[in-house]
Amino acid sequence: MLFVYTCFMTTRAIFNMDSKLKSAAMKKARGRGLSLSAFMNLAARAFVAGRIDIDVLSEDLLKSRDDIRLGRVISQDKLFHRLGI
Repeated sequence: MLFVYTCFMTTRAIFNMDSKLKSAAMKKARGRGLSLSAFMNLAARAFVAGRIDIDVLSEDLLKSRDDIRLGRVISQDKLFHRLGI
């Protein structure tokens, strides 16, 4: 008879979060049948696997594209000239 045991080790992560954000996340997770801890684990796994996009970066890229399109940028050479470099 062969027995196979698997052991999953967990660690505790402590971080700061706005209390209103935490409450909203808990409520939304609970609505989907998850604890906040289970949701955070799923989110971390998705982030590591590259299946989650960080909207903040996307927003910055969109703003940068708008700046370029509207001419609100200067060339590197002009910047260095203005800085006296």
